Amino acid sequence: MKKTLNNIIYNGIYQLLILALPILTVPYVARVLGARALGSYSFITSISMFLSFVILMGMNQLGSRIIAQSHKDKDELGSNFVELWKIQFLVGCLVILAYTFFAMFSEYKTYLLLNIPYLIGFAIDISWVFIGLGEVRKVVVRNTLIKICSVAMIFIFVKKPSDLGYYVLINSLSIFFANIIFWLNLKGIITKESFKGFFSKSIFLKEAMILVIPQLAVQFYTNFDSTLVGWIAGPVQLTYYDQSQRIARMLVTLITSVSTILMPKMVQLRMTHSNNEKVDQLLKTSLDYTLLVAQLFTMLLMVNASEFVPWFYGKSYTPMTNNMLWVGLIMIFISYGEVFGSQFSLVNGDYKQYAIPAIIGAVISVTLNVICVNLWGADGGTAVIILTEFIVCFMRIYMVRKAADLRYLVHGQLRYVLAFLLTVFAVLRFKVVLPSLFLTMIVNSIIMTIVYVLLLVLMKTRINKDIGKLVKKVIR
Repeated sequence: MKKTLNNIIYNGIYQLLILALPILTVPYVARVLGARALGSYSFITSISMFLSFVILMGMNQLGSRIIAQSHKDKDELGSNFVELWKIQFLVGCLVILAYTFFAMFSEYKTYLLLNIPYLIGFAIDISWVFIGLGEVRKVVVRNTLIKICSVAMIFIFVKKPSDLGYYVLINSLSIFFANIIFWLNLKGIITKESFKGFFSKSIFLKEAMILVIPQLAVQFYTNFDSTLVGWIAGPVQLTYYDQSQRIARMLVTLITSVSTILMPKMVQLRMTHSNNEKVDQLLKTSLDYTLLVAQLFTMLLMVNASEFVPWFYGKSYTPMTNNMLWVGLIMIFISYGEVFGSQFSLVNGDYKQYAIPAIIGAVISVTLNVICVNLWGADGGTAVIILTEFIVCFMRIYMVRKAADLRYLVHGQLRYVLAFLLTVFAVLRFKVVLPSLFLTMIVNSIIMTIVYVLLLVLMKTRINKDIGKLVKKVIR
């Protein structure tokens, strides 16, 4: 359990770094590139990000789970690694060829071609191996160094709207180099013998195909939706739509990173049926604190939206304030639903339970975006993504209703939601306004956090007991 806790801490630090670096680069890039060039970048990356999930073929879930199951047998570990990665590599080759052909006939030809290293990076991405082995530290340290270098390059080479190509290439190469470094740490995991039969059909192909369907479905309403908004409403509206979500989705990555770390641990516990009670307790704890933290981040975004947009992006981005205000709700729906999806459905190997909500979400998103974006532009797209994520979250819970003890898992959480609603209403109703936008955000954030925690304590939620346990450990 100590190793799991260390992995959560390492991953948490890394996710905080991922959040911190855009705080340095996004305001700078938003100002020097402008809304139109930034919209073009969002359109280009929405295509690449969608294709990256095709290339990965669900390896972040399937790969880490199989590696976690076979980590004690070196021969089995090496052969399973090759069986898994060859799916990713061969699919990656096909995708990159098709992408290159498409790029040659696109008005964004130059930028799309500059983004090819990004796709190659995902074809060689084996971070799932180290997550499955519980060696998160190796993933964190190397990616951190690459991220810092890419930030420095952005400040050096990106100076004006015409430098969009540099911006695309820097981000593209950072993914490529971050992923190629992992191969230096495969000693003791694979041998030449592991690659025998590389070009034969993989034993995991069927599972990968089943798992990639919901992954792609999710991408239809998290990445392809940006492509649709760009096609229908143009680059400026796409900037408002995409950038308003960017902060929320970065915070979601931080919240859901715990699911990524806990998944291999829960797989190992599930394999020993005597540990089912421990798994349920771990799932309950994860669900409770995911909801609490997701609500806190959502409130921070909602309460500070009107100050954050002009302070962070610039006054020219003020029209996207409403998008920023409401899109924060997706953090609650995504994070909460992901616990049921990753820590329950995928851990139990039930890909159908995981797939159906995502497919339903994809159908709803594409259908409503075509209608709502035509009518209301970025505002319509924001309304659609909030509704879509709510439905997907509901479906994730509904799909596991017979297998999970929902009464135990959601016990006491109505009080968390009530604390959230009362805090948002109180802080927005009696908001402190100061001459400085930054100080206004700081003061209101502190007040909001204090009110939220006090309400949770007064309502006698689980944090009372957990804080008590923590205090006793410190005293001892």
